[in-house]
Formats: sequence, structure tokens, C-alpha cells
Amino acid sequence: MEIKQVTIVGLGLIGGSLGLALKKARPEIKVVGVDLEQQTLDTGVAVQAVDWGTTRLSQGVKEADVVVLATLVKAMPGLVQEAAPFLKAGAIITDVGSTKAKLVKQLSALLPAGTSYVGGHPMAGAETRGIESADPYLFENAVYVLTPVPETDQGALTAVTELIRLTGAKVLLLSPEEHDAIVAAVSHLPHLTAAALVNAVARREEEVPGTFQLAAGGFRDATRIAESSPEMWQDIFLDNKETLLPMIRAYRRSLAELEEAIAGGNREKLYRLLAGAQEKRRQIPAKQKGLLPGIHEIIVTVPDQPGEIGKLAALLGIKGINIMDIEILRIREGDGGTIRVGFATAAEAGQALKVLQNNDYLAWLKQ
Repeated sequence: MEIKQVTIVGLGLIGGSLGLALKKARPEIKVVGVDLEQQTLDTGVAVQAVDWGTTRLSQGVKEADVVVLATLVKAMPGLVQEAAPFLKAGAIITDVGSTKAKLVKQLSALLPAGTSYVGGHPMAGAETRGIESADPYLFENAVYVLTPVPETDQGALTAVTELIRLTGAKVLLLSPEEHDAIVAAVSHLPHLTAAALVNAVARREEEVPGTFQLAAGGFRDATRIAESSPEMWQDIFLDNKETLLPMIRAYRRSLAELEEAIAGGNREKLYRLLAGAQEKRRQIPAKQKGLLPGIHEIIVTVPDQPGEIGKLAALLGIKGINIMDIEILRIREGDGGTIRVGFATAAEAGQALKVLQNNDYLAWLKQ
């Protein structure tokens, strides 16, 4: 199937980033934006995330080969109902919703004859919101889950797969039920616990003013995702409660084990629980993440100077070494910081290590 027009409904972070990535990869594809806010559409055109935009859903979808729903999940069934009379024969609907089992059934039942639906969920995002935060590289090397069911049209699945690969994402096929069970553990529970942690410490702040002023990197890292949209996450938690609630209970059991070990002064049990968590956490980068190969990592210390990360990336780029992942681990004001840099192969990591050490960086392979 030749895709000539993609219509993105909802030009927020995900919708805007998708438009930017598609226009960067295939400028000839017409990308149309649909949004409630004209200012958002104007910004989308200005940053070249879309070719043109409209506040009228019927106008935006009528010539679309693919329609991407990038709104809150609760809005999607109503949008499909509104768009249905205007979809052309052969049009494909897909979405970026964070829950799938209920949504796949709802949207599939609402589609007119001659159209297709493929559920989707990019495992990428940020705490920031809106078209202003859109990034053409948001999906680069990220896993993008598609959730076909037995009734899914194979031609539509192939077309959406090829479209998503244009963004640099790695497509992973899961059933809707598998998707919801996995994201309940690795996405939804972490957001819930981040919010709970902030609320718990906020109560301590009321009792001991100044508590938040001492919040350092560990607390900030653990609670960063609590800044995400409350409206979006309340919908996600409620839509996926059947799989999320068992994970909450499992987390409570883990907390109870630690609490009991501390209350009882059981050093052996406490050490075993902490060491077990440490060992399992260390395994995560070394294992496959969806379709991503294992990452080979280098730790680098950099001085506290403007442009140091860009300089580091340029040194590797000149040698043709591709950075697969990068993360700032620690920052010491006035004294620089520590960065983790990931590569697809051990050979690339070894080559990068030599380049950095030859340029007087303190760097070493992460074991």
C-alpha cells in the first residue's frame, strides 16, 4: 500500500513528534494535523510537523490513507464515531493509547466496512507536554508496540509497521492482553509509585519544613515521571485496573518485606532483599529490551562546561561511531558530571573507549 497522506489527530508531544519524524524521513508524505486549538495547528505547521491543519475532523480525515489517534484514550471512541462517515475506502486507523485490550474491541466495532484498525503504543515519551516539546528523534531506537488480533487485516498491519519504522522505532507485536499485562508492571506501576512517593514526602514536608530543599538526584530521578499529565494517567490507571491492581498488591508485598526486615533488625534478610534488587537491576541494560539488542555501555566523566556532551558526541561521530543511548547519571555543579553512553556492539564500545581516552576523557567500560 502506498501511503500518500497521514492524518494525526491530536498534536501533542507524541502526535507532534510523529509528524516531525515522518516529514524528516519521507518529506513527500502529506501529514495533516487535527486539533481543537488553532494555535497548536499553527505551531505544528511552523515547526514542520504537519503540512497543514484543521480543527474539523471530517476535513482532516477524508483523504487520509492512515489516521493516527494521538489523544487521550477516553476520547478515541468518540473520534472514530465522528470520523467514520468521512473515511475513504481502504483507510487505516491506528492509535498511540497506553492501554489496549478494551480499546481494541471498542474501536474495531466502530469502524465502517472497508476500513481497518491496528492498535499501537510507542514506548517513548517525556514529562513535557504539547507540540512545543515535540522531537523528531523521540521514537529513535524505541520499541513501538503494535497489537494485532486475529481479525486484523494483514495488509493494514504491514502498512502501519512500515510507517512506524520510518520514525526509527523498532516494532514489536503483542496481543492486547500481553501488552496491558507488561505495561502495568514496567510503565503504569512506576508512575503510580512515583506519585505516591512525592505525596508521602510532601506530608513529611508539612511536618518538617525544608525536606524538599534537600531532595537530591536519587529522589528527583525516582519521581521525575510524577510530573506527567494527571488527566492522562488517571485514565490509564482506571482503564488498565484489572492488570494494575495485582501489580500494586505485589509491590505492597515487596515493601512489607523490607519494612519487616528493618523493624525486626534482620540484617541478613535486609541485605538479601537489597542485593537481589541490585543484581536484577544490573541485568536490565544487558538484556534485550523488546526488539533492541543488548547495549554495551561506557561510563564517562565530563567537566562542567557548556557543550561538553555535544563535543563528546562529535568526537565519536567523526569516527563513524553511533551512540545508541545516552544518560546523565550525576551532575556536580562546578565539577562536571558522569554520563552513561550505550552502543549496539562491543566493538563500537571498545572503539569509542579508545577515542575518548585518547582525548583525555576519564572513561571505562561498564561491567
